[in-house]
Amino acid sequence: MSKRKICCFCQHWASGGIESFLCNLLEPMDHSKLEVDIVSAKLEKSDFTARLEARGVRFIQLSGSLNDLSRNCRMFRGLLRRRRYDVVHLHLYQGVSMAYCRIARQEGVPVRIIHSHNEALRRSFLKPVKLLLHRWGRRCFTSDATALWACSKAAADFLFGPHKAVTLIPNGIDTNRFRFNDDIRQTMRKELGLADCLVLGTVGRLCSQKNQIFLLEVFVRLIQLRPDSRLLLVGDGKDREMLERRAAQLGIQAQTIFYGRSDEVERMLWAMDVFALPSLFEGLSVAAVEAQAAGLPVLCSSGLSREVKLTEKTEFMSLETGPRAWADKIMKISYCKTDRERYADAVSAAGFEAYAVAQSISETYLGRNDGTANNFSYRPNL
Repeated sequence: MSKRKICCFCQHWASGGIESFLCNLLEPMDHSKLEVDIVSAKLEKSDFTARLEARGVRFIQLSGSLNDLSRNCRMFRGLLRRRRYDVVHLHLYQGVSMAYCRIARQEGVPVRIIHSHNEALRRSFLKPVKLLLHRWGRRCFTSDATALWACSKAAADFLFGPHKAVTLIPNGIDTNRFRFNDDIRQTMRKELGLADCLVLGTVGRLCSQKNQIFLLEVFVRLIQLRPDSRLLLVGDGKDREMLERRAAQLGIQAQTIFYGRSDEVERMLWAMDVFALPSLFEGLSVAAVEAQAAGLPVLCSSGLSREVKLTEKTEFMSLETGPRAWADKIMKISYCKTDRERYADAVSAAGFEAYAVAQSISETYLGRNDGTANNFSYRPNL
């Protein structure tokens, strides 16, 4: 029996949320019946590439440019004609990219899934124009899909518009991997020089969307409340140099650790005492799900989807309350010392176990259902 051919498309392959989701999705799948390609307009170095290649996943780059949509579409069409995929699973942030689904329909791909992973566009000078193009793409291409998936209701409404039949797919993780380990916590804190400190941390790309600049301002106030505090930033990105300069201007560079990317994020989370996510917008943050599985108190900006709250230790706060109010809240929740080991089970029970999500999606990949809300075998407990 020949393998089913699956194309997982994302516009840009690096080390972000979509990449993390795909790794968590594809690693636990049974690949004996699946032949999976990850296709991207541009491939960059990623923490997840080697892990997926070890499972037999192949990576294919289109033009290498994010801005040449016309050439990328031509190359995508040629790829579909050569590979003859059974399923095209598009992981997207905005409406214009749904043009790839039109191409898949025209080339006769029987199962065409558009999967929404975000609830807004990033800030930029051209954002009003991009928003108009996004709405045009949403209007033109949504109907080309055989199934619409999203990580949250807000992400569904943004990419597809309200009142569409959308299946919610949890951003599943390997919850056992993030189950709290106190021995490793003590080791990591010693290695990082954090033994007796209050450690405020976050994980994510260093970029305007994640709003780490606000977190630096929060940390200034936190140090005033507790001078032995430390800020642990895990991740890398285009804003790193700017953030390092701002930390120096604020006089907190000695207390701030720019750790960079890590393929052992769980160890970083175990070393933290509080996890903060001041993002301007998210689809449904994988990092916040991982932090909850690690048993951390989590403070999210109030604009984020409430569907990310999986434990009682997760709270929301408006960015408009300002850095001082955030610092006060962080001090308050830092005293939550409940048994951290048990929270991995709570995240799993909420429907965010990667193996369960992977098994459900593999049913669609194998052609046992078409992935629509009415016959999808998995029902996330959101």
